Amino acid sequence: MTEKITQKGTSSPLFTEDIPEDIPDIVRGHEIWVEHDMHEISPGEPVLCDLCFGHNMKSDRAVEVEKVSPTVSGTWGENHDFEVSTADNHLLLRFAPAFEGYHTICAEYNGGILNLPHPGLEGPKYYHQYTKTIIQVGRFQEEYALEPRQELEIIPLEYRQYRVGEKILLKVLYDRCALPGATVYGIHFDNRDNPIEVQTDHEGRAAVELEKDGKWMFKVGHRDPEKGVKGLYDEKVMTATFTIMNIGDNTWK
Repeated sequence: MTEKITQKGTSSPLFTEDIPEDIPDIVRGHEIWVEHDMHEISPGEPVLCDLCFGHNMKSDRAVEVEKVSPTVSGTWGENHDFEVSTADNHLLLRFAPAFEGYHTICAEYNGGILNLPHPGLEGPKYYHQYTKTIIQVGRFQEEYALEPRQELEIIPLEYRQYRVGEKILLKVLYDRCALPGATVYGIHFDNRDNPIEVQTDHEGRAAVELEKDGKWMFKVGHRDPEKGVKGLYDEKVMTATFTIMNIGDNTWK
């Protein structure tokens, strides 16, 4: 991966607490993420994942299917057979991996253009969100190096199976360039109200300690006035998440 760095728009706040209740969820700080509860997946076995929409791993509702673009790719290539359906408070993603290895599930959510009259939110803005997670199929144990795929994304460096107490090293990319000075939130079910906050370094990297077992989500926000389109919207407002499942107890610690 070529190491490039971008500086624009790295410090703009995105997750605002004191916003009126009539503001759309995507503006109030809701985001999409993918999670699952599957273990020991074999090739050909159906994989079921939840595409959630809410705040800090509390899913509120399902987003519209037509506004979501999911994809899945594996260690040895692409997998195009992907089904999307609506469940109670999330979307259900289903596919059957054809081979062993790590598989990356990605999704994009087109939140559309919103022009709100509220103080601090004036002017049309285009909202777009990204998420990804990784599943292991079979007993493939090698480290997994992800290729950049999304406009804004969080990529784990030297991805592997993690345990409690270890640190996960993440890299934030924007247009495939390192994004320094961005705030990465580390979110677990037990710290939803007070997530871990880490700033990315000059190479866009941030290390987060996995303090608890179970599911973790990492989140970053970015806004870019340079991607505004005259006559349509002033800036593009983006959120990206990355999740890891099944963080185990560190029995040797």
